Amino acid sequence: GWEMWRAWERHARVDSGGYASVDNVTQAPDSAIKRIDKMESFWLGETLKYMYLLFSDDPSLLPAECFVFNTEAHPLPVMPGGTSGGLRRCVERVVAENVETLATAHGL
Repeated sequence: GWEMWRAWERHARVDSGGYASVDNVTQAPDSAIKRIDKMESFWLGETLKYMYLLFSDDPSLLPAECFVFNTEAHPLPVMPGGTSGGLRRCVERVVAENVETLATAHGL
């Protein structure tokens, strides 16, 4: 994840703010990168959401064993037993397993 972020910063970030599209991501990294004056809306709405989740230190924030993501990065609950109670138990178990980490992160 960190290498992806660094590549975006290096090759797609524009001085005026935001990120441009890159014309050809398969070209050698030492060659001149051709940018396209366009930032796709999904880059903000989906890609950055995935990056946020990737770098989050909070294990209870949409735990991977309790949620899946569709192609637009919307979390969908995994409902063990087909009920919302199963989802609640899943999240509660993740929180219980990580209570020390969560307490430390919140200064408790």
